[in-house]
Amino acid sequence: MTKEVAIDIGHGSDTFPPNKGVYIGGKGYAEHDFNSKVGVELDKLLKHNGFKTVMKQKPFSPDVGLTTRTNYYNSKGVDLVWSIHANANGNKNVDGRCAFYWHTAKDSKKLAELYVDECKKAGYDVHGNGLHASKPNNWTDLHICRETAMTAVLTENGFMTNDEPGKNDDFELIFGSKQKQYVKDMARVHAKAICRYYGVNFKDLDGTTVADKPSKPSKPNPNKGSYNGNSVVEYLNHKKIDSSFRNRAKLAKLYGVKGYKGTASQNTELLNKLKKGKPVSKPSKSIKVGSKVYLSKGAKKYVTGENIPSSIKGKTYTVQQVKRNKVLLKEIYSWVYKSDVGGSGKSSKQKSKSFSPGQKVTVKKSASTFATGESIADFVKGNSYTVKQVKSDRVLLGGIMSWVRKLDVY
Repeated sequence: MTKEVAIDIGHGSDTFPPNKGVYIGGKGYAEHDFNSKVGVELDKLLKHNGFKTVMKQKPFSPDVGLTTRTNYYNSKGVDLVWSIHANANGNKNVDGRCAFYWHTAKDSKKLAELYVDECKKAGYDVHGNGLHASKPNNWTDLHICRETAMTAVLTENGFMTNDEPGKNDDFELIFGSKQKQYVKDMARVHAKAICRYYGVNFKDLDGTTVADKPSKPSKPNPNKGSYNGNSVVEYLNHKKIDSSFRNRAKLAKLYGVKGYKGTASQNTELLNKLKKGKPVSKPSKSIKVGSKVYLSKGAKKYVTGENIPSSIKGKTYTVQQVKRNKVLLKEIYSWVYKSDVGGSGKSSKQKSKSFSPGQKVTVKKSASTFATGESIADFVKGNSYTVKQVKSDRVLLGGIMSWVRKLDVY
């Protein structure tokens, strides 16, 4: 029986202004415009692969209310709802893609996981681990996830606010010169995830068929196997190595490609050097469990992708676990790259803050992520909450019912 997919285009043509979009350089960019373009491309791909589609929210049209949308999907009895959005954050350095699913819906979680996997295969970074469970009375409590009676995910396809001059940022992909290709790439990511969910071999518009068979993960070996193409992303995917821009930049440094920005010539140079398999950089530092290491003030992101707060940098921590190119720091219980830590530096022994249930605390405005890894919304910062539970390095705050690191409250 043919499956019917509701393509839920985020917001409407009348929602920016006031707020569903961004202003960059004095010019306004509407989120709905991007969402519509992805929706139109996704519609073509899904129909090409044998699905029926509906769009209650028409592309490039005034906003249809959320209740009207979900009532329509539920009454029509569609098989799946796929909601398309772009994200925003007060910190322009925050980037990546992610998917929301209702926390008790295993089917929706599976679909969200497929989206994250396809993003990575396409060479695009995810935000954190790319997955957010939508829960009641929480900042993740999203109407589309909560009020739909079928499999549903809401995707955030990059941060509109991630605008860093000279870098291959999300804004450039969503609204800039690379938008045309990015729209096609993300529509393909969505369609492939949906096809995989229903066991359909994805067929591209050019007739190419892609069969996704589950396989056991194996350790990547860049010097084994053959690849005859000229794409560094495809080469890395072929070798089962992370092909995201962030990882390519690290490989470029390791293999001597200077000032890597992802240009065509740099990608070709990186591909050729990867094929030769001779890195020029020194091997990772030897760090053992129990070692005291100093987290560099120049460190930018945790291994999971979130920004490292300034309050964490420039201090000494104890190594709890070691894995290849990363270490788990005991005091903050977070993974950081070996390249961002050293065995020297002034030790800043600091007594753990003392908190107790019932105590009132305020979330610092500098706080960036919850202890569970999700980004902290701006409206949470600077506000006071009651401590419900206390653990070694974190507290559970009433009102938002979320775990926050002790370092991020006062």
